[in-house]
Amino acid sequence: MQLMAKPERTFGLIVGIEKYHESTWNVTGGGPADDALKFAHWLHRRGVPKENIRLCLSALVENHQLIGECGLTVEFATEQNISDIVTNFLSPKSGDLLYIFWAGHGLITSERERRLLCADANKQNWQNLDLNSLLVLLGSDKFQIRNHICIIDACANYVLESKGRPTNLGGKAFLSGQPHKDSQQFVLLATREGEQAKVNADNKTGYFSQALREAFAAANGTFPPNMREATEAVKQRFNGLDKKQLPTYFYSRSWDGDIEKSHFNPFDIPHNIQQSQARKFVGRDEQIEQLRQLLQANDVVAITDVTGQGGVGKTELAIQYSWQYLEDYSGGCCWLNPQGIDLGTQLVEFGVVNLPNFNLPDGLSLAGQVAYCWRNWQAGKVLLIFDDVKDWMQIKPYLPLNGSRFKVLITTRQNTGLTYPSLPLGQLSPDAALELLAKLLGDEYVQQEAETAKGICKLMGYIPIGLYQIAAYSRNRGGVLC
Repeated sequence: MQLMAKPERTFGLIVGIEKYHESTWNVTGGGPADDALKFAHWLHRRGVPKENIRLCLSALVENHQLIGECGLTVEFATEQNISDIVTNFLSPKSGDLLYIFWAGHGLITSERERRLLCADANKQNWQNLDLNSLLVLLGSDKFQIRNHICIIDACANYVLESKGRPTNLGGKAFLSGQPHKDSQQFVLLATREGEQAKVNADNKTGYFSQALREAFAAANGTFPPNMREATEAVKQRFNGLDKKQLPTYFYSRSWDGDIEKSHFNPFDIPHNIQQSQARKFVGRDEQIEQLRQLLQANDVVAITDVTGQGGVGKTELAIQYSWQYLEDYSGGCCWLNPQGIDLGTQLVEFGVVNLPNFNLPDGLSLAGQVAYCWRNWQAGKVLLIFDDVKDWMQIKPYLPLNGSRFKVLITTRQNTGLTYPSLPLGQLSPDAALELLAKLLGDEYVQQEAETAKGICKLMGYIPIGLYQIAAYSRNRGGVLC
C-alpha cells in the first residue's frame, strides 16, 4: 500500500494508555504513553501540523514529565473524549490520510470483536471502543478522509465472563453509513487472536511499537512510509524475539464497487474453535512447532496420548495451535466433536451458520449434504479438528479427499491402528511442570517450597491435568497443600 498524501492534509488520532481507573490494570513501569508521544512527534517531524494531531494520553505518575516536555496538546484518553474526536472532529475533515495509533490494553470478546480499553475503564464499567465498528465507520460515507492507516499495539487475548468480564461488555460502537467507493485501509495489529502484546519493561516501550519505529526510520524520510514494507520489517524483527506474539495485518481497497483484500482479514475467518480451559499454557512450544510442520507436510495428523490415560493436554494443544495459526486457514476452522451429534450434521450446520453463499439444496441425503460442503466451502485452506476420537470408523466417512485444501487434525488416546502421522504427547518435562505449578499456585509458593513443589510435580507424573487438580484442591483448602 503506497499512498500519496500531503503532510498538511494528514491527520492523526494518537492514544497511549498505561494508567487506568482500575489501577490493577496499570502497565507496570509504563510504555504506552511514551510510544504514543513518539508516534505523534514522528508525525509532526514529517510535516503534519500540530492542530491535525489529537493526542490522548493516560500516563503513570512517574511518567508525567513526558507530557510536560512534549510540546503538544494532550487530552484525556477516556471513551467519551476519544469517540467525540472521531465523530465530531475527524469525521467531517477533508484530508488525504488518517493515522490512528493506539497503545494500551485490548481484548477479544467471545463474539471475536476486538475491543480497546479506555483510561476510564474499571471492573464495573469496561469503557472501551469497538475496533471493528470504528473501521467500518472510517470506510463509510460518514467519514470524509478516504485513506486510513491504523496501528494497534494492544493485546488480543480472551477475557471471558468467568474471569470477571461482564456478559454485556458495552463500550462505544460507531454508527456508519454507506461504504465509500474509493477508500483504502491498512490495519496493522501487534497480535493475532489470543495473543498478548508484550512490553519491554527496561526500555518502557512495547516491542511492537519499537519495531515499527525502527521500520519507519529505515524508510529514510519517505512519507507516508510503504506500510507493506514496514510490516514485513516488523515481522522479521519479531521472528528473532521469543515473545509468542506475531504482528498481523490486512489491507482493503474499494474502487468503483470492487473490493481487493491483499491479506485476509482475520476478523472474517469463520471458526468455532473451542475456548481454552487452561489458566496457563506452558511447556508445549516445541510440540506446537512440530504440529505446524506435520500439517504442512500431511493432510491428516493425529495428536496421541503416549500414557493412554488422558489429561496430557491433547485438546488444549489443538486449541492453542488453532488460535495461533488461524490466519493460515482463510477458509476457516471447523471444530467437530465425535461424542456429540452426528458429525455430518455438525459439518452442515457449520457451513449454514458460518459460510457465505452456502445455500444447501433441499432433498439431499446427509451424505449428499456433506458432499455439498466439500464442494461449496469458502475459498482458502481449511482446518478440520476431530477432538477426542475413540473409533476411527466413526470419522472415516467425514474425511475430505487427500490432496485437497482441507487439513485434518485429530486428537485421540488411541495409539493402535493409527495410519496417519502422529504427534505423541506425554508428560511435561520436570522444569515445564514446575513452571505450570508456579503459574497455578504462584511463584512465591514454588520459590519458598521448592522441594515440596518438585515432589508434587513428580507425584502427579508431570501430567498437566494432575497439576490442575492439585491446584484446585489447594484453592478449595485456602492454599494449604499438606
